[in-house]
Amino acid sequence: MIKSKEIFYIPDTEIWTCPMNETKNYKIFVYIPNIPVPENGFPVLYLLDGNANFGSYVEAMRLQTRTREKTGLHPAVIIGIGYETNEPYSKERYLDFTFNADQTSLPKNPTGSKWPPHGGGKEFLAFIKDTLKPLVEQNMPINTNKQMIVGHSLGGLFVLFTLFTSPSSFQYYLASSPSIHWNEEQLLEELDFLPERLSELDPSKLLLTVAEKEKSHFTNMHQKTLDLSEKLLDYHTKTFHHIFHEFKEEDHLTVLLPLINKTITFLNDKVI
Repeated sequence: MIKSKEIFYIPDTEIWTCPMNETKNYKIFVYIPNIPVPENGFPVLYLLDGNANFGSYVEAMRLQTRTREKTGLHPAVIIGIGYETNEPYSKERYLDFTFNADQTSLPKNPTGSKWPPHGGGKEFLAFIKDTLKPLVEQNMPINTNKQMIVGHSLGGLFVLFTLFTSPSSFQYYLASSPSIHWNEEQLLEELDFLPERLSELDPSKLLLTVAEKEKSHFTNMHQKTLDLSEKLLDYHTKTFHHIFHEFKEEDHLTVLLPLINKTITFLNDKVI
């Protein structure tokens, strides 16, 4: 017999409500490691699709960094950017994670319906840079020289656009299975400007990943990611380089859990 029930929660976490404007709020999931603050502050990981991924990332971070003196894996503040819903995903992500794209140039929606409203990526990036990041810096001791953004699928596309258009926004970028098909032409145009936008004082590095079973994805995601990885080799400098990783025997959704391990490894400057 069950004598009592308690609500489960993850220690050292909290949820903020953060307005973008008068009509739109974001649900911000926050994890602060319960250990002494490092001399330079905590690294910080900004995680897109926070509703779906925040809990898994926090629990993995808590477990994998418990013996940090032996493993060299140190914890980070995690900021999950989510929406005011109890579902793992919101259609609002189509608007926030994408940039201008002609509806006729997109692949057909597998559901048979039109794609949701899209093209608000510039405004969403401005929210992160001008509102959310300053709020985080004001409320917790973070290392502003070790900040990371992680996104999967459409989130991965947003990460790439952020890197190509505003590379000093973060030092670590992780684009997982990016939806390059959404506006490949514009993405590659922005890539051409990357060398002049890179700063010698703000080094950036990218972890670009894809799942092996995405070879059959309707967007040709696997090949487009491989092609982009090849192009990126021409853009390596003293302050920018990228790493490519393919997750064997994983598909577009099963890749999410093994991706967490690579995220923690990457932020800790370990070999991928």
